[in-house]
Amino acid sequence: MKPAAILDIGSSKVVCLSGSVLDKGGIVVHGAGVSGCDGFLLDTFPDKQSLHDAILDAIQKAEQESRTRIRDVALTVPASFSKLVLSDQTMTLGEHARIVDPADVDRLIELSFRKIETPAGYVLMHSTPVFFLVDGVSSSEMPQGIVTEEISGLIAHMFVREEYIETVQNALDDLGVEISMCISAALGEATMLIPEEERVRPAVLIDVGYRQTDICVIENAALTAIATIPMGGYQFASDLAFGLDVTQQSAEQAKRRFVFSLDYGDKTEILRSESASKRVENRTIAYIIEARASDLAAHIREELDRMQVNLESRPTVYLSGGGLLMMRGSLEFLKKELGFPIKRDMPWTPRLSSPNYCSAFGALNFVLRANRAEERPAQEKQDEKRFLQKLKDFFMK
Repeated sequence: MKPAAILDIGSSKVVCLSGSVLDKGGIVVHGAGVSGCDGFLLDTFPDKQSLHDAILDAIQKAEQESRTRIRDVALTVPASFSKLVLSDQTMTLGEHARIVDPADVDRLIELSFRKIETPAGYVLMHSTPVFFLVDGVSSSEMPQGIVTEEISGLIAHMFVREEYIETVQNALDDLGVEISMCISAALGEATMLIPEEERVRPAVLIDVGYRQTDICVIENAALTAIATIPMGGYQFASDLAFGLDVTQQSAEQAKRRFVFSLDYGDKTEILRSESASKRVENRTIAYIIEARASDLAAHIREELDRMQVNLESRPTVYLSGGGLLMMRGSLEFLKKELGFPIKRDMPWTPRLSSPNYCSAFGALNFVLRANRAEERPAQEKQDEKRFLQKLKDFFMK
């Protein structure tokens, strides 16, 4: 199977990964490129030139390491540049019951798309079935081969802002690289981190990044809700810089050394910058950081309520991203603040094994396994994981 490359745009960095699937099912990364930049802030690009340079740098690093020319990339789309529309549809197969075939499923998805209106300035990225309803029975499995008179389904249609694609493609043009497909960053990450059996009922992924936090609800192989909170790791350091009257760089270093829920007593530490140094009590740092973390937890809880996540049913909740998990003790602190269990399960990788690369590895995993399912013979495809069976064609430009 030929290698694939992905380009992951974050709020503070750009990551390019080139890899392929091993015979035993694992993934091998042939080349990786990481370049820091002023990525995006919600749905805007603060510095397009910085982003442009970082895209070129990340791809060239991945090419140099893999010793392979990258001609096209699958582009991840952050939640703030996406729109999700759910559409249900019922389709009669004819006057008499007959066997459902793949064309019927495609037709059902097409009809559900026709029912909705494309958001202004957006294009369809992908359409994924949430579940099907046949003879009153709901299932995540494709209804192919079942004899019935009609089929129904709930379809998740994910859209991407055209401006986002154009901005990235303008940078890629300098390297002669094309965007082969777009994939929701949240969907790729969620399908990698959350086991299939835990997605049978809705599960939740909370990705705390550098400048924002994305929350998504996933059911089976489709997103059913998505939201963004304008708060991440940057705000922790920014609060420290303002409250302690130190530079952002000094505050960032103090944030990285901090340990949640640790009794610092009367200990102090010195925050140094190029021009000055300042002695600060550790409990003051703890007060500022934990106040911001509590504020973030409150916003997460509000969004989950707005998304109508039934927390009393104890849904599976995963935490990812480098904005919070890079801080020691943060997972336990957030569990206590939110009042429900949270899991962290970043697969081990020989390099870049850190929560802030979850999005990139999730996208690579998603694309490679989708490509593999397409290339395998029909009989082998039937044994593929259910979420790959439900993958529909990606739509681009």
